[in-house]
Amino acid sequence: MNRSRRRVLLVTVAIATLSIGTAVAVQAAGSKAGSGAGGCFDPVAFGAVPDDGADDRVPIQAAIDAASTAGGGTVCLGSGRWRVTRAPAGSYNRAAALSTHGARVTFSGTGPGTVLELAGDQQAGAVSVMSIDPGASDITVERLRIDTSATTNTDEQTHAIAIGSGVCTTANGTCSMPVTDVTVRDVVFAHPPTPGARKGDCIRLLGNTPATAVKRVTITGGSFVNCARSGIGVQRNVFSLAVLENHFGEQIGDTAFDAVASGGEWDDGLRLEGNSFADSKVTSSVALSSYRHATVTGNTFSGKGLALYRTEDVVVTGNTFDVTASTGGGVIDSQNVATRDKITGNIIRRHGVPGPGIRITPHSGGIPAQVTVTGNTIVADGNADAIYGDSVHEIGIRDNDITFTEAAPDGSGITLQGITGPIEDAMITGNTVTGASPYFAAVRLDSRPEPFRGVTVALNSSRGATRSLQCSQRAPGGFPPSIVSTGNRWNVAPTCPVATLQPGQ
Repeated sequence: MNRSRRRVLLVTVAIATLSIGTAVAVQAAGSKAGSGAGGCFDPVAFGAVPDDGADDRVPIQAAIDAASTAGGGTVCLGSGRWRVTRAPAGSYNRAAALSTHGARVTFSGTGPGTVLELAGDQQAGAVSVMSIDPGASDITVERLRIDTSATTNTDEQTHAIAIGSGVCTTANGTCSMPVTDVTVRDVVFAHPPTPGARKGDCIRLLGNTPATAVKRVTITGGSFVNCARSGIGVQRNVFSLAVLENHFGEQIGDTAFDAVASGGEWDDGLRLEGNSFADSKVTSSVALSSYRHATVTGNTFSGKGLALYRTEDVVVTGNTFDVTASTGGGVIDSQNVATRDKITGNIIRRHGVPGPGIRITPHSGGIPAQVTVTGNTIVADGNADAIYGDSVHEIGIRDNDITFTEAAPDGSGITLQGITGPIEDAMITGNTVTGASPYFAAVRLDSRPEPFRGVTVALNSSRGATRSLQCSQRAPGGFPPSIVSTGNRWNVAPTCPVATLQPGQ
């Protein structure tokens, strides 16, 4: 029997037997595939042939389904190019090439030499190379390369991997089941834009409803070579996501890591650790919006910075930023609510368009409060403030080391302004501000016209400042209480005629 006829026969037998039970399918395949729970389900046994340019979607999906029905197992893909296409109408997930809503399934290759390729006309429809749907649990995708460079006629929801979706049925109960315990490990993504068409993320995470939330996902060791939109795009109902030690390359069309909980909801529990972000084509390499309890630590940003919007209990610590800015926003830019956020121990070097190293401002009625900015090293190239805050309630700015590398006649080490609302309970202590050329002030307090209530400026030092402590107001009463000022080592005397400076105890 020649090769093509054997292939057709094996595929036909596999599809037919899967409808009446996995055990029969495995037996008909006549191989070691599916040797038991946790066994290896080889798509070749179901009729797949790598490197022949033909569509392997049906036999690979058959192997996935067989592993799931058997109670778990590994779908083993050897080296070579495995081509898949969008599933036809009537499939469980029409918006994917491959999908699973089962449990304890590992989809494993041999490394970058295992290429899962989506190719051809996608009919302007949503499609993911692999979709992990509601009901899925304990799923691993590892050691392979996903390549969508040969696709045409794509849609903005064309993703390499979708974790969570709106695909479920009441018949099997999946519409009330989350996606849980997913690992994506050592995967290389080649998901470039398609000329003349829209295209989506390398990985998209979406808990479509609270009942089908995405919980406990780890993405580690990935190489995001190019991504048409974001490297990782996170939407609503995503909880306990760990993104560890991945590399995000220069050919990413939008924010490399973009986490935006939609619909007024909050996502929760992010660990973004040890990743490297190359140059970004947009204003930020990482953006978190409507996120609680997130840790951003040990990452290297060599292109753009970090944007925070409507956040609570976010810790940004131990990161290195070497940023060439394209806008006047902060390298670390926090807007709207920033309740109990902590920005500590980061190294920030800013080039390009002048702007703050750290900026904290209100937005759309959201006021930042209880913010801590401590122990950061900020080197600024340009005429702008190093740390800037507007209308912050309860802010501590402590032990930061600030250096201006060039003249900054309008730039200050620390600037607080009361524009949208008052500045309340500001502690500015232990900071060092120096400049190779003159800069405007070490600490600048400006009532425009909202007042300052409760300010302590203590144990700070300045070198090269034109002014040390500078206070100003647009209307009388901008500084109703005294400013506690003690132990500062200024290179020039304070210029603060609108406020009373009271020595501390």
